[in-house]
Amino acid sequence: MTDKVQLEIKAPVAVVTLNKPDRLNALDFEMWEDIRQAAEALDASADVRVAILTGAGGAFCAGLDLKAGSTLSLPADLSPPQAVAHIREHVAHLQACFSRLEACRVPVIAAIQRCCIGGGLELALCCDIRLAAEGTVFSIPEAQVGIVPDMGGTQRLPRTVGVGKAKELIYSARRIDAAEALRIGLVNAVVPAGDLWATTTELADEIAANAPLAVQAAKRAINGTYWREMGAWLEWEGAEAAPVLLSEDRIAGLQAGAQKKRAEFRGR
Repeated sequence: MTDKVQLEIKAPVAVVTLNKPDRLNALDFEMWEDIRQAAEALDASADVRVAILTGAGGAFCAGLDLKAGSTLSLPADLSPPQAVAHIREHVAHLQACFSRLEACRVPVIAAIQRCCIGGGLELALCCDIRLAAEGTVFSIPEAQVGIVPDMGGTQRLPRTVGVGKAKELIYSARRIDAAEALRIGLVNAVVPAGDLWATTTELADEIAANAPLAVQAAKRAINGTYWREMGAWLEWEGAEAAPVLLSEDRIAGLQAGAQKKRAEFRGR
């Protein structure tokens, strides 16, 4: 792991911290790998009963780090079908990093503040419970930069807030506040920013005090019912997202996003 994601274990509670505060913990390729390794380390720590996912510097995650550039690199000599196949493999690898956190044997609580955007929201959806601070902004704005929410957003979000609301948020790319996130079921609770950490650790301690085998079996039972076909769902999402990543709109969107401008899309 790099220092962009930090893991602190004080059994029975572990804390995973996204640690790129100068960029509001925006994601780059190394962070995806770090998240996977942190999840593996959690599972290897037998004394851990619950984990907290948080962000350094008073923010959760601002999504993809556009200034760091794309996580995707395509060889120049690929044909379009070969390029799509390469993209699907790349997307599947990144999806698996997030899914590894979702598959942790212990419950994971997301402590969310300031921003939970794009890939950050998709990462939060991999957690069992989401607590938010007042003033937090939520958005899944990929369509605004010419791409598809391909880290599980088109699959986990509808199953969390309902199909209609998920379509509204994904198609419009609009932002919502913490109060609306609570109303639609995106988060479990909203608390004053100054109380977020205490509230999160109190819940973690409450979970950790219960029988760990029972809690972990309950998690497997719930996820085994509601997320049983997640692998196939993510594969479908990747298949739809891959061709869009070759579009002119995607290039225009990412360039405009890095400059904090709105792109003019041409539908090609």
